[in-house]
Amino acid sequence: MLNEFIEFAPRLYRRLGDDRWVPPLSSDVRRFIDAEVNPYFAEAEIEHFLALDADGSTVGRVSASIDPAYVERFGKTGFFGWFECVDDPAVASALLRTAEEWAAERGMERIAGPYSYCATQEFGLLVADRGSEPAVFQPHNPPYYKDLLEQAGYGVDFRTNTFSWFGERDAALMEPLVRRGDEVRDRLGLTVRDLDPERWDSEVDLIQELLAASFADNHDMVPISKPVLRFQLGELRDLMDPRLTRFVERDGRPIAFSVLAADGNELLKEAGGTVTDEFAARYEDLKANIRGTVVLMIGVRPEFDGQGVGRVLVGEVAKVVLGRVGPYRDMHTTWIHEHNWQSRSYLAHTKTGPARTYAVYGKDLAL
Repeated sequence: MLNEFIEFAPRLYRRLGDDRWVPPLSSDVRRFIDAEVNPYFAEAEIEHFLALDADGSTVGRVSASIDPAYVERFGKTGFFGWFECVDDPAVASALLRTAEEWAAERGMERIAGPYSYCATQEFGLLVADRGSEPAVFQPHNPPYYKDLLEQAGYGVDFRTNTFSWFGERDAALMEPLVRRGDEVRDRLGLTVRDLDPERWDSEVDLIQELLAASFADNHDMVPISKPVLRFQLGELRDLMDPRLTRFVERDGRPIAFSVLAADGNELLKEAGGTVTDEFAARYEDLKANIRGTVVLMIGVRPEFDGQGVGRVLVGEVAKVVLGRVGPYRDMHTTWIHEHNWQSRSYLAHTKTGPARTYAVYGKDLAL
């Protein structure tokens, strides 16, 4: 079943002729959905479902998950995710109803998604874009998915946006951000350093600590555990140039951080979902020529909010677009929640509108 779960999406997007969807490596997907490999399976209940037509061919897939920590903090809400489906409301409704029943049988009163498998992983349905190519961790889906969810009784819970800046186009916007960030850094007596790859495990644990502190009041996210973050960043390690992770310190104490990764989609476009001998032979050259980066996480300890530390982080990130960090020149964000006032205030200084808009949909369950 898991083989078919993995292979359905590439077949569907080939049939749709959507060349903006970038197939992940099937080997990476297999690891992520393997309960023996991904430690998140030890923290949550997860199931996967397929929809088959009369001939036994796969016409849709979905996952269902329950995160006990999320339920304890936010209430009895389960998640659906990994949603892919042909353009058929009956198929979509059957898939979603199966996930709903699975969640309801386990005491959930509401279901929301798509989440793969929770809010600290890839989530959201693409509902608008400006024709942009998705960066890694920016979901892509056909426009008709929105209609399928709405016809199945789902409504929008909240929206998020992603933003993009390109070296050739946006350098002039970045210069003042860098200048202000450096000024604040010097005025507050802060230092900024790269991630130390020789201390990988302790550096990832530091990221986990800072992430938990800075997102403590996030309305839709529970702290990610050390094992899960180690797994997720470990899967990305080859794309995590140490220069792209920045720690801001005061008197030797880390008080803020930003984590960027090279845009793996620039590699995945060449791979086509599998690691062939030809791709393996070209891999190092392809990786060395990645221009794009993706902001995975950014945060400030709450006791330092309002002191200008965020400006320091923004300035460090802006240096990427100016070509001051290795070969990189372009930058993309992951999801900026519509109510994330801190990140929105940082973004206001860039005077840039969103590139892509996502929505999380929810539905009350019949008990």
